[in-house]
Amino acid sequence: MTNFAAVYTFILVAWNQANAVLGDAATSKFNVLIPKELSKSGTGYDHRGALFGTPPYGGTIQQQVYYAASTLCDLNTIDPKSGYPKRDDMSTWKSPFILMVDRGECSFVQKVRNAQRSGATAVLIADDMCICSHGACQDDLSSGSGENFCEEEEPVMADDGSGSDISIPSFLLFKEDADPIK
Repeated sequence: MTNFAAVYTFILVAWNQANAVLGDAATSKFNVLIPKELSKSGTGYDHRGALFGTPPYGGTIQQQVYYAASTLCDLNTIDPKSGYPKRDDMSTWKSPFILMVDRGECSFVQKVRNAQRSGATAVLIADDMCICSHGACQDDLSSGSGENFCEEEEPVMADDGSGSDISIPSFLLFKEDADPIK
């Protein structure tokens, strides 16, 4: 992770929420603008929106991203001076910002709520498991490394019944897209 710190310092992400197209699962476009080498021209990054919170319909979000290097499950242990990019002056995440967190250990709603309480204006949840049918996952599985477990179905960022207080958008980035950004 340390080798990405210098690049990650300048990362800027854009979401553009568009009208859903029938038969198309993606209803928004997510891309990295800075650094250019992480930008995916045309299609952007494959992602899925949460079924809670408020997506920026018809709007765009362009902000600095901080990777919390955490699952963000416990509000009391969130340290806005940690994560990436590393900051020499140990400053906190500068608002407005998008927070990227790891999947696992608690519900999607709890992660997003904790990010919202920490000042985030949007959340990226980095999946830690690939989808078995995705090409990158197949390549990883066939290599025999055994490091990548896969799941048959895409996870759904559903409301656990307590998400009515969430007012920021959140998205799940698939493992093969999230790993290079982290």
